[in-house]
Amino acid sequence: MDHYIPKRRIPVTIWSGDRQGVQGFVFLDLDAASAQHQTILQKLNESAPFLPIAVGEDGVSHLFNKARVTRVTAGRQVLQSDVFSRGFLPWREEEADVVLMDGTQLDGRVWMPLQRETQRVSDFLNQIGNGFFVLLTATAVHLVNASAVSEVVLRESIGAPLNGLGAVDAAPVG
Repeated sequence: MDHYIPKRRIPVTIWSGDRQGVQGFVFLDLDAASAQHQTILQKLNESAPFLPIAVGEDGVSHLFNKARVTRVTAGRQVLQSDVFSRGFLPWREEEADVVLMDGTQLDGRVWMPLQRETQRVSDFLNQIGNGFFVLLTATAVHLVNASAVSEVVLRESIGAPLNGLGAVDAAPVG
């Protein structure tokens, strides 16, 4: 006898190196025993290498290799708490421009839970490795695969001018 686990259907759009803008439904676990339900971010960051998505009117199951998925966005009517949970632990948002390997540029705010008050975006991205992170833009909440990112441009400078830190200007020879 199969074991049935109650699920919620959440509309998403998936981008990968091979497929662009595939619309479907991700199935999230319902946890009646606790006050928290699974989020899309948690589902993406599970250790399972494939993400099942129901695609099309018939809801045909497609298994997407999460290592090849560049980003996922939830449907407009989806609650933010179904996408990711801010929780009660400290967190911060940092303005950034994220450039993906396919050339897509997303401008927004990287949301990151804080392990310590002095945590930087670079610390956070290095910590999550190949996991997904939250990028809040003016139009959507994107769950971005860190391994699909080619560059993150932070809008805040490091605070110290870079000229005069011992850099030697090249003098013309002659």
